[in-house]
Amino acid sequence: MRKRKLAIIMAAAVTISAIAGACSTGEQKTEPQKTESQSTESQNTYVKDGETTAEGTAQNNNQGNSGSESDKNYNNTYDVAGAGEVKLDVMITSLGDSDGGPYLRSVMDNYMNMYPNVTLNPVECSMNDLYTTLITQATAGTLPDIFTMTEAYSANCAEMEMNISNLDQLLGEEYLNGLMEVAIENATVDGQLVYMPWQNNITAMVYRKDLFEEKGIDIPKTWDEFLEAAKLLTEDIDGDGRIDRYGAAFAGTRNDSAESRFQTFALTFGSDFITANGDGTYTSGFGTEQFKNAMTSFINLAAKEEIAPPGFIETGYSEAYTMIAADQACMFFSASNVLGGIYNANPELRGKMGSFPMPTANGVDPVTSFSSVGMTISNTCKNPEVAADFLKYMTSVENTVEWNEATCRLPVVKEALDAICENDSAYTGFAESSDSAVIYPAFAGLAELRDICGECWQTVVSEGVSIDDAIATAATKAEEAAKSYSN
Repeated sequence: MRKRKLAIIMAAAVTISAIAGACSTGEQKTEPQKTESQSTESQNTYVKDGETTAEGTAQNNNQGNSGSESDKNYNNTYDVAGAGEVKLDVMITSLGDSDGGPYLRSVMDNYMNMYPNVTLNPVECSMNDLYTTLITQATAGTLPDIFTMTEAYSANCAEMEMNISNLDQLLGEEYLNGLMEVAIENATVDGQLVYMPWQNNITAMVYRKDLFEEKGIDIPKTWDEFLEAAKLLTEDIDGDGRIDRYGAAFAGTRNDSAESRFQTFALTFGSDFITANGDGTYTSGFGTEQFKNAMTSFINLAAKEEIAPPGFIETGYSEAYTMIAADQACMFFSASNVLGGIYNANPELRGKMGSFPMPTANGVDPVTSFSSVGMTISNTCKNPEVAADFLKYMTSVENTVEWNEATCRLPVVKEALDAICENDSAYTGFAESSDSAVIYPAFAGLAELRDICGECWQTVVSEGVSIDDAIATAATKAEEAAKSYSN
């Protein structure tokens, strides 16, 4: 694993947000769309280096003469208006989300209003279907002009030459300097920037801060302490002999959403999924004692300790955050967007939620995963310069702050990240986790390894296979996968 210090970027935000927490009302909007007055206020001001400043001073060459100057507060370096008629198919997984989808469509509409010669066609695709969809499209030669990409598939994307090779040049050094360094590294394969990172998917534990305070529970540092806290929070509230609120929720469905969370969980036991040997070969970590301890503990916490709702293997991401929103669970580890799901389902929980760094096994130093979701431009795109310009507009500071307000996702745009963490103490745990975050090596078989894990816990819980036998099978499959992707 490669450890990268993110504290330089986020440490200041930790201190500021801790102070700002006393002033935070927790009252943010609950709808993805804002009124005209709210939108104007949010777009025109943001916090930079402790003072409020107008984003109207953002870098902008104002080429093309379309749209008003105030509409173009982004790093525009290409004459989009002079590009002629342009049509771009844009496949972003968030377009199908109830929170992010409407907002992204409004950003696309704003861009088309600014440049009437450009038509942006939204294409929906769920994250769980992304990789198979891209393979089908690449094989058929029907890739959209812009599409979602993650570090889990970036090596495959580059290997299949789905993306343009000069994305870094189209985005420009000035724009890239405004992004977190670790995010750029995360999106780079063999020296090539495969995709433009967008969402900062650092993992932390979200929790019911009000219940912790009410019961005098300290923030758990280890999984043993986590179990004790979860037991204290698991209770029969109405006295009918049945548990009404559980201490935690775990995602156990067999898809990348749940399986990628387990990869982070495994890190907290000192387990690396895969190790690059430096000679083009890889070694799986599934046969180690650390992996065995991680998988055993995960199954025990999620399905055997009675601190999580029944039906672990049918519980996905949306079911998990819905349980928290419905006051049926108190803790769940995820990226920051889970807060958006909780708030949308139950606005009354604003101001009652918090976050803390991932617990670890005894003797393991604090650690979590950093990953990013972003967009890339297909190698079949006829107008890559315009595509790159739209991506820069979509991720401007003002648009990024509003994107967070709509979805609670943290960005990789540094100025926006600072402003967000300062204004809402619920993100404190994500910021504090920055100093212990690692990024995974670029490995084309990462999604395959994750799926082996999902199969492992599912066979234990649903088929009664022993943990030892299931782990042994997983280790064999993982080693075969590592060899198949080795040179």
